[in-house]
Amino acid sequence: MRSAGKNFRKLGIAAGNGPLPVAIARAAMAAGRDVFIVGIEGAADKEIEAFPHAWVRIGAMGEFLRLLKRERCEDLVLIGGIKRPDLSKLGLDMTAVKLLPRAAGWMREGDDGLLRGLTDFLEKDHGFRIVGAHEIAASLLAPEGVLTAHAPSPQDEADIDRAVAAALAIGALDIGQGAIACRGIVLALEAAEGTDEMLERVARLPQDIRGQDEKREGVLVKLSKPGQERRVDLPTIGVETVERVAAAGLAGIAVEAGGALIADAEAVARAANRKGIFVVGLTRARIDRTSP
Repeated sequence: MRSAGKNFRKLGIAAGNGPLPVAIARAAMAAGRDVFIVGIEGAADKEIEAFPHAWVRIGAMGEFLRLLKRERCEDLVLIGGIKRPDLSKLGLDMTAVKLLPRAAGWMREGDDGLLRGLTDFLEKDHGFRIVGAHEIAASLLAPEGVLTAHAPSPQDEADIDRAVAAALAIGALDIGQGAIACRGIVLALEAAEGTDEMLERVARLPQDIRGQDEKREGVLVKLSKPGQERRVDLPTIGVETVERVAAAGLAGIAVEAGGALIADAEAVARAANRKGIFVVGLTRARIDRTSP
């Protein structure tokens, strides 16, 4: 029997790539909520098939909405990455075609504008309530302090501050969420290519301007953009992030405590410890002190 006071609004999960859709589904079900996952073809992992689910192609907005309404979902989480599509190859259905003029306007306002527009469309036009992943699974939020056996050195701390300032600067321009600094120099800024591609760029840099396995140097910082819609686009790190940071010769990762998602924090800490890198959750006060 369901206990009084719990939230039993059925949860829909629009699933892109990565482990977070499954983590959120598990957390929701553990709290007594029914879930239904709509996996985006070519993005979501097969692991979603362990839950009630369906698959849709990215251009099939009508089918996406039909499935959620058929399943009587009331709350909706949008989670997981999706590569920016080639609009000419999407095969848009009629609902998506009708939405295109509005979407074009949202896109002119950048990624944040697109996310705000999509959120309004789903809430105001179709009656869903968009909720953040952290509202369903607060345990996914990065904690404050060092999560690993390795802690930042004084040079790492200086690089963190440098990368924080850079990440806030590009975030204010709605460019990206991440920055990498090494020995006080900003090596890379995240743009439309995403964090993984940024890290691959750094891994290809000469080793005399970045760290290496024998002497790790440099820090990846990921932060929310100032004023962004936090329900649908919190910065996220996972085991794959750790692996790419290690491959780039960096010393560690820093994110905002309570303002970033960690997919399986224990697995992330284990992977970081194996690679000899640190993961740290920064306080909002420190970030604000570093703001340019």
